[in-house]
Amino acid sequence: MNSNDKFNSYIDFGKKIANSNNMQWHFNLDKNGKGIGWNLNEIVGGMKHKNRYLRDFGADALILKSLNIKNISGKKLVIDSDWQEFIKAAACVKLLYNSTSPGNVCDFIIRPLKTIATCALVNNVKPWDLTVDIVKQAVTHAKSIQACGKLADSIISVTEHIIDKNFISRLSPIFPYLNIERPLSKATDTRSKLAKQNHEILNDLYERKQQSKLPDQRAFWELVRIIFTENPKTFTDALLFSAIKIQIFTGFRVGEVALLPLDWKRTRSYYDKNGVPAGKLGGYSESLLIRHFAEKQSLAENISIELYENTQEVPKLFESALTEVIEYVARITEPLRDTLQYQCTENRLLPWFNRCDFVSATKIYPIISGNPFWLNIDSDKKELFIKSYRNGFDKSVLTELEDYQKNEYEKGNIKELSHSFYTFFHRLKDRLNFYDKSCQPLHRHRLNWKEAYINIGELEDFLGCHKKTKKPDTTPVKTTTGNLQPWEFLFLLPKRNLSENRNNGITNLLQFYSIGMPDPSFILVALGEKKDAKILSIFESYGQTEEDKSLRLTSQSLRHLQNTELFRLSVADTIISKRFNRRSIAQSHEYDHRSLAESLSQIELPDELETFLGENSTIVAKLIQIGKANGPVIDTFKKIQSEKGDQQAFEYLRVEADGFHATPYGHCINSFTVDPCPKNLECFNGCRHLSATNLSENRVNLENLARQFEVAISDIMSKPIGTLGRDNQLSHAIVRLENINKLLGTTENSLVFPDGVDLSRIKNNKIF
Repeated sequence: MNSNDKFNSYIDFGKKIANSNNMQWHFNLDKNGKGIGWNLNEIVGGMKHKNRYLRDFGADALILKSLNIKNISGKKLVIDSDWQEFIKAAACVKLLYNSTSPGNVCDFIIRPLKTIATCALVNNVKPWDLTVDIVKQAVTHAKSIQACGKLADSIISVTEHIIDKNFISRLSPIFPYLNIERPLSKATDTRSKLAKQNHEILNDLYERKQQSKLPDQRAFWELVRIIFTENPKTFTDALLFSAIKIQIFTGFRVGEVALLPLDWKRTRSYYDKNGVPAGKLGGYSESLLIRHFAEKQSLAENISIELYENTQEVPKLFESALTEVIEYVARITEPLRDTLQYQCTENRLLPWFNRCDFVSATKIYPIISGNPFWLNIDSDKKELFIKSYRNGFDKSVLTELEDYQKNEYEKGNIKELSHSFYTFFHRLKDRLNFYDKSCQPLHRHRLNWKEAYINIGELEDFLGCHKKTKKPDTTPVKTTTGNLQPWEFLFLLPKRNLSENRNNGITNLLQFYSIGMPDPSFILVALGEKKDAKILSIFESYGQTEEDKSLRLTSQSLRHLQNTELFRLSVADTIISKRFNRRSIAQSHEYDHRSLAESLSQIELPDELETFLGENSTIVAKLIQIGKANGPVIDTFKKIQSEKGDQQAFEYLRVEADGFHATPYGHCINSFTVDPCPKNLECFNGCRHLSATNLSENRVNLENLARQFEVAISDIMSKPIGTLGRDNQLSHAIVRLENINKLLGTTENSLVFPDGVDLSRIKNNKIF
């Protein structure tokens, strides 16, 4: 079938965006569907060490395996050309029109669309003929290859927000007919907001809202125990412990922590109108601020990935601890910073030498391998150096180690080079030239490594061409206030740190040439949020029991936790919003997971009044006081209060308001002492007791319910006129859909149906 107009329009829009940004729309692919493609980071001016690409249009191998598709030809299957066009257009629109980051475009747009395209390839389906069954198939197999379900959720999301929104398929909308649920426990519920079909309802006053977004209690306290009491086993772990401490103190996102600048400290002084320091008047004369680069601050029209500079006030409680942690990181990364600055200044990989120099292999080995042990020293002595260095990561220990090896080697006390030295250079002997002291080439098959020398120019060329993954990060980073050099960041890491991570040793931080800025994923992997088969999480490395080792924690949950605690401590939402670099107060309330009981605990009533009212009526009284309750009972209470005074009003409340009911759709204050609601809480059917809330859970429930009624109305109307029960079913669904839409449009704490009937009462005139 020919493509539809909506599909063609979307592709044309994508091409227009690509052309306006000097992007080559068509690029050649090899037999496996790979080509030069687009460097998404380069297109938007992002950091080069985080390059993300769109260049592989081969079918998803894991999905094919899940589908049990065997590739007999031997070459990789390539997705259909029309799907390629669609994926390109979606990437352009999201990256350059919606200002989505390259990482999110790759992970949450390109990959789920490729998954759908792979299933479509197997079924020979074009984008404009996409069906519900194909999307369901993609979701099912995505779940089978990824246990956490993020890919499946992303498939649901792109179906609703890209395919349906732009009517790519002639069968759109597809999303309302998916009806895919994923029952998970609160601790492992990582579903995206867009994919959640059934939101959990608060069962009582003490249950936290969206509790799954807060850290698991056991995991959080185990994390705190590890980072504050355990000694880090590696240099990387020392940085990780510090990064997580900073995140707990500040509530920063992982990207904001990973890219903290070295020049972080800012102060602000306070005086009264006469210039007297505030400290002399009972306040604080000075406050500490932490300079950082806030994420999610770019304007809609700004498509460049620039770091947005901002500051955050540091509470007095955390000033000393936070300063200590940051200064510790600055100290232990100083050798790496000096090396990287030297490399950036000289624009060389090995700036300690001239390109024409010939340097002994024993001197070069620690620099290019990262392993400071080039001599075969006694194992006990070696272990002593390792233990001493790990106890504080003092660079003087590395200097002492190098001097010890030189002296022992020159005196002839230790003549043998280390086994790792021989292994390392044995792998390079056919790829590098080796020379003697007089700069004459040595025979490759009869090398005496103790007398082998390497030309620095040749070595730099080799490292630049064949060791690209170990190339140091020397490209300046764009910020809103100018460029920042890589060595001006706080956190720096040795790249491919095998001597520590794989060989349980230490790294030569004094001269190791391969240094990089950390990607936020190094924190995500440490917390267990992101899996890496080669790297253990800190729970796996430092957990005391098997149960501890299996724990995991999402980084964002720490941000949710601090936000909720600030609300619980009655900090103003304006201050909270400013602390977390938010553009609106409403965003902060999305991170508020206090239970209703915690919210009400901040409301104080006289002790004698609480005793008089009792527990349930006290809750209602507090709700009235903060304006969170409405309905006939409250109206009567206010009327009695204005006419007869507080005592009469509270006596009425004690009798009538015996409970507070949180329904899936809003709040209801009505006496159910004798009987439950006779309408089974079908509140949206015009009940006068229903008042609207601003809870996102209620809105999502209502929106989902509205979609279901829309689908039901569509199905009913498709039946022939005169079908038995058709008219009754149709009128029933239409009335409820209208009432749901009315509820969605009602402002917070207002009655939805002020003139409605009291559905809690049943007229018993006709009951036998």
